[in-house]
Amino acid sequence: MLWKTVLIFLASSSLVTAQFNKVTAAEAWKAMEPGWNIGNTMDGVPDETSWGNPLITTQLLDAIRATGMKSVRIPITWTDHFISQAPDYTVNATWMARVEQVVDWALDRGFWVDINVHHDSWQWANLSDDTDLDAKFAKLEKLWTQIADRFKNKSEKLIFEPLNEPQGSTQVHADRYNDLNQRVVNIVRASGGYNKDRLMTLPGLNTNIANTVNWFKVPTNADPWILHVHDYDPWDFVSTSWGRTFWGTDADKKVIEDTFVNLQSRFNAPALIGEWGTTGKSVERGAAWIYFDNFIRTSRSYNLTAQLWDNGEHFNRISLKWNDPVKRDLIISAASGIVNTLPAYDQTATIYQKINQTVTAKNINLVLNGNTITAITNTAGKTLKKGTDYTITSSGVTISAAYLSTVLKGTIGLKDTIKIKSNRGVSLPFDLVLYSTPTVSSSSITITDSSSDYTIPVNVGGSTLATVKAVKADGTYLKDDWTSSLGTLQQGRINWGDFDTTSDGKGVILKAALLATMKGVGKVTLTLEYWPRTEGNNVTVGVTVN
Repeated sequence: MLWKTVLIFLASSSLVTAQFNKVTAAEAWKAMEPGWNIGNTMDGVPDETSWGNPLITTQLLDAIRATGMKSVRIPITWTDHFISQAPDYTVNATWMARVEQVVDWALDRGFWVDINVHHDSWQWANLSDDTDLDAKFAKLEKLWTQIADRFKNKSEKLIFEPLNEPQGSTQVHADRYNDLNQRVVNIVRASGGYNKDRLMTLPGLNTNIANTVNWFKVPTNADPWILHVHDYDPWDFVSTSWGRTFWGTDADKKVIEDTFVNLQSRFNAPALIGEWGTTGKSVERGAAWIYFDNFIRTSRSYNLTAQLWDNGEHFNRISLKWNDPVKRDLIISAASGIVNTLPAYDQTATIYQKINQTVTAKNINLVLNGNTITAITNTAGKTLKKGTDYTITSSGVTISAAYLSTVLKGTIGLKDTIKIKSNRGVSLPFDLVLYSTPTVSSSSITITDSSSDYTIPVNVGGSTLATVKAVKADGTYLKDDWTSSLGTLQQGRINWGDFDTTSDGKGVILKAALLATMKGVGKVTLTLEYWPRTEGNNVTVGVTVN
């Protein structure tokens, strides 16, 4: 592999002393935002490419730097890279050299860099499990002794994070991780080089904000340090679980803000949100735009630096481009204090027209936030005519039926994208899609092998899957009866992970674990709900698993 060829050089590169300027947590916080995670890469198990992402390259770091990111978190899993066990727990020199190579590349490009001990937290370093606690502490201390020594001469822009998402649920567990934080701080501060003044970012239990507020204790001799938390709230939206596809009401936003208020009421200090973002492949783009803008803007107002978790979902590691550039633009503009025009709550980023129905004018509801709309263009670069092709309304814009009739015709699918430009902030692209009701070849299926996934072919009609509802023959829900207390678009819905779509979107994959749940319960009616989520744009399949 490429990175192995540089081992000889890198084995001694830690001896090279970089310039080091002492920084406070407040100074670092201002300089680090916005940030990005190189997720599912060096934290992969057992190795860097094991989870489907390519090796980290200078080209990747150059590309992400060019997009405006100022800090990178490099999650690292060490589990499979020890060449000896107790008492030395020696890390493989090749792996340590590879970690240093990537860190140096990032530092050379001006990034602030956070390195950690990542999935080890649930593989062998779970301190909530009483088994072999002394051995776990000893191994973590030996590991951090090696990391601290290897990186002690790096610049102030390298930050140490003791452990990712410490496992557990009680104050007893939290106190064990408080102890670990103290031990790692002691090791780092005594390791020489610049480490006595190096910034550390310290986690509480699970890196959960509520647990951190309740149980985190600041180690002695920690300065300079910055608190480390993660925030994936609300989980049902960011993961598109239980059918939740919209976010952005005032109540939704208040939940996020109240969480940050709670954190700062306790600590009143800069903190690092080391992970945040949407993780579900079907998060509706318009809702995601509202979420991204609000999260960055709100976190910034409470002295929180946010590093987007990205396992390859957001920034394509092959093309080196953002899969949805609007998300990147929203992060950069919100972090800079620029006010964006946004979709209104439940305004999708796709405008749908059903085939063989009369084309009507379509409203695009927007929240202008004091901005004005300056132009609307299409994919060909043509500027639509105000007053003819569109009108500006008190709630956004209306695209005329006359204009849409020239676009929404012919075969089903994506027909065009119009971009709404404002005097400030991001431009918003809205897809124009002609669709038909999805169909399946058979409305009743019997599956005899529940040990492997099963794919239902679907004629998707130019649309994409939003969610799936699962109801047993007696009318009760297959899973999660408590969803009956949710809104009508969430009741009885199962989750992505129970199902998926094929790479071309033309099949719904029922996962083996879901089939095991369905086995022996009789016929289960699955309602495959496609965008737009309107009555009549679904297809039902009766599935029996024997």
